[in-house]
Amino acid sequence: MTRQRALILNIMQESPKHLTADEIFALARQRMPGIARGTVYRNLKLMEQAHEIAKLEMSDGADRFDKTPTPHGHLYCDGCGSLQDIPVIGLVREIEDAIGTEVRSYQLTIHYLCPACRKEQAQ
Repeated sequence: MTRQRALILNIMQESPKHLTADEIFALARQRMPGIARGTVYRNLKLMEQAHEIAKLEMSDGADRFDKTPTPHGHLYCDGCGSLQDIPVIGLVREIEDAIGTEVRSYQLTIHYLCPACRKEQAQ
């Protein structure tokens, strides 16, 4: 593992957010000023291919990256764009029971308004 790749992984593990490639690049640049944007993008792609991280394709903005490569769901706030993990093991088991076979992979994003956006919208 290169220093650059280790740095990117460390940035992702420290962040509570699902970061975009540009956000990861900006944080990496603070710690390693000579790092190139292409190096960050190339390493993110390699890390995704190695199943070390997951890429989340966002329909309304830049793709984000998830430090948890194992399947799980996400809550996406349509108001502020926050994205958070949610466990969906029970749901996946119900789907497996309904279809009679194992679910091998999935991407589940539930759109909602977070409490802060709901409060703001109500005012």
